[in-house]
Amino acid sequence: MKIAIDLTSTQKNKTGIGRYMLGILIGLQKIDKENEYYLFAQDDDLDGFGIYAPNFHMVPVKSSILRKTYVRILWEQFVFPFRVKKLGADVLHCPNYTMPYLSRLIDRKLAVVSTFHDMAYFLHPEYLIGWKRRMFCGYIKQTARNCDKIVAVSHNTAEDSLSCSKPKNKDIEVTYLGVDEAFFDTPAASPEIRAKYKIPGKYILYVGTLEPRKNVAGLIRGYRELPEEIRNEYKLVITGKKGWYYDETFSIVNSDPLLEENVIFTGFVDDQDMIPLMKAASAVGYVSFFEGFGLPVLEAMASGVPIVTTSGSSLSEVAGDCGYLCDPHDPSDIAKALQRSLNDSEDKTARALERAKTFTWQRCGEHTLKAYDDALKFRRGQ
Repeated sequence: MKIAIDLTSTQKNKTGIGRYMLGILIGLQKIDKENEYYLFAQDDDLDGFGIYAPNFHMVPVKSSILRKTYVRILWEQFVFPFRVKKLGADVLHCPNYTMPYLSRLIDRKLAVVSTFHDMAYFLHPEYLIGWKRRMFCGYIKQTARNCDKIVAVSHNTAEDSLSCSKPKNKDIEVTYLGVDEAFFDTPAASPEIRAKYKIPGKYILYVGTLEPRKNVAGLIRGYRELPEEIRNEYKLVITGKKGWYYDETFSIVNSDPLLEENVIFTGFVDDQDMIPLMKAASAVGYVSFFEGFGLPVLEAMASGVPIVTTSGSSLSEVAGDCGYLCDPHDPSDIAKALQRSLNDSEDKTARALERAKTFTWQRCGEHTLKAYDDALKFRRGQ
């Protein structure tokens, strides 16, 4: 097979979709030496995907024309289909909900696979700007009706996709994400790394973008309800870039002297520092209202660090019985879970570590390759 993959929506700082695609490419390069892969990526990021296998080829796209969202959408819908057609691809993988719908008119033999990460656009409109929500809901429904195979990153997302998007092919492939092996092996943060981010002593860590659905404000409120002696012993370290509507997160801290001296905002932290920082944490708090997978939960488990997360969406699916679950809407319940995690038993941490070992990028690659095969069979059977 000739397989084209659209990487143009990923950013240099690999978060979200970019992190997912990095992992899949690691897995696919390990297991597939036969099929030819053509990876369409922005020309200033061609070295950012760790490509080494001879059957994987980078196809540059000028980054200057993709900087504005509406231009990138126009390119995806009206230019990209012709480049894929010229390539003679058998399968096209679009890893971010959408697909070039024109491909259905100009190349009826092309099998299209699309990855659905969550159905927040449908299920949680309160976390999204109105016009963007309507636009993406429309895109997702069109993709579900026109693509040959949907890949979902969890069973929870697969179930939500069936009910929300009404896909043409209801046989959704679930491909759990993997975890970087460095989370198992990297030593805890050195004094130099701690000093770089002004982190003294013990700490509880949050990893992720600062945006409403991540419930960082709820985590801070839960931390505020911990007994004073625990707050004095453990700082709360918030890592991640600013998303949208992040002001509340800072205002909660800035308006409370007890929080100001105990909550540390680091901004974005790259993996080179993030992995040892996570290894050195006393616990990780990730209490999102809604997630399609929740990679920081898995990364904390692989680091041997107690994880506090929520019972909603896919987060408990990933954590299994190895996490400290709480109600994300209840700060006192978050505080109780944090306190339990700081008294974590070795048995629970050990179980989490073993569970994390079952989530590999190779396994993710195997399921993704199966999705490509299934999509081609589905297309040829039309």
